[in-house]
Amino acid sequence: MTKIIDTHCHPYLNKIKNKDDLINNFFSQDWEAMIVIWTNPKSNKEVLELTKKHSKIYATIGIHPCDIWDLEIEETIINLEKTYIENKDKIVWIWECWLDYYWLIKDLENTNLNEEEKQKIIKKTKEKQKLFFIRQIELAKKLNLPIIIHNRDTKEDVFQILEDTWFKNFIFHCYSENLEYAEKLIKLSPKCKISFSGIVTFNSAKEVQDTARNIPIENIIAETDSPYLTPTPFRWKEENEPIFTKYVIEKIAELRWEKIEFIAEQILKNSKWIFNI
Repeated sequence: MTKIIDTHCHPYLNKIKNKDDLINNFFSQDWEAMIVIWTNPKSNKEVLELTKKHSKIYATIGIHPCDIWDLEIEETIINLEKTYIENKDKIVWIWECWLDYYWLIKDLENTNLNEEEKQKIIKKTKEKQKLFFIRQIELAKKLNLPIIIHNRDTKEDVFQILEDTWFKNFIFHCYSENLEYAEKLIKLSPKCKISFSGIVTFNSAKEVQDTARNIPIENIIAETDSPYLTPTPFRWKEENEPIFTKYVIEKIAELRWEKIEFIAEQILKNSKWIFNI
């Protein structure tokens, strides 16, 4: 198969498989590159160390929305910019510009707060997530970097912010919406990338499969989001790892009735373009 880029993985979070082994497994195939994602200031050191050990590993900077609670926004943005300037040869993205209302609401279910108190927390936290999202977009504009967007139960707010900020240089990570929403994103930004993970291999993911089948191939890239979302045929059997990107690509080829080599080559081209590597 053509060389592959896993555009989104977290090898430092694997609990069963050894981090060094799964990195070696990936590059033993002579594949192109691995984009390792950090999610908070604590993970950045480990991620940057990986980029220094491996010439084909690149990093992102940014804050996962579930990690913002104790962070001061402006101080965090300043630190992100400083980190980029010090490591800009290996940092290719602003991550993780996103909103996540799912875990916000889920975490409150197990508290003793009354409904009024919960709603106050939800409102306050949503506003802080949105502000972090917008500030990271502004930083991406300043540094001329693309952003990775993760949406969970927030698709309308995400789209509205993208539209309001006129920001079009983005990847929609771990796509889990329908074809209509993907077409809406592509209309907003014809060169945006829709990234498919192991979800596209799941029999239950009919809307995601329909999206992978029908959007322009120029808008498609692939990822594992490992150690999560292990693709078929290893779902429920093994911890996910970057080498499993090939199963995502094979499934996309199957859905589009195209040769695997053709799809792999186009996805590689798309990935290299958006990451500028």
